[in-house]
Amino acid sequence: MPAPPPPGSLEPPLSAAAAAALAPGEQPNPAYQQLYQAYADAYGSIGKLRQALDPAQKTLRGTDAWLGPEAREWGGQLDAQRGNLQKAADRILWDIYQRLAATRRTIGRV
Repeated sequence: MPAPPPPGSLEPPLSAAAAAALAPGEQPNPAYQQLYQAYADAYGSIGKLRQALDPAQKTLRGTDAWLGPEAREWGGQLDAQRGNLQKAADRILWDIYQRLAATRRTIGRV
């Protein structure tokens, strides 16, 4: 699965000036604003989640403190979980991105 596109690939929420220029029956969609901000925040910090198991992997691979079949088995499990974590991070971003892409920037006035 490719990495999700950056937040800048989507239209940003409407500015106050742009909102003032909307047709009389329209207004900015607050849900779009919230989703866009959530996506930008998640996109900016998801790298920490993707790399959460890197120190454990580096320690295991970088020292001779633990050797043998148990170490290899545990290292294999660590690699698998690291991959799962990275896929989950991308899935989180894709879920927000898809919801945001399907949300209108404007809604009718109530």
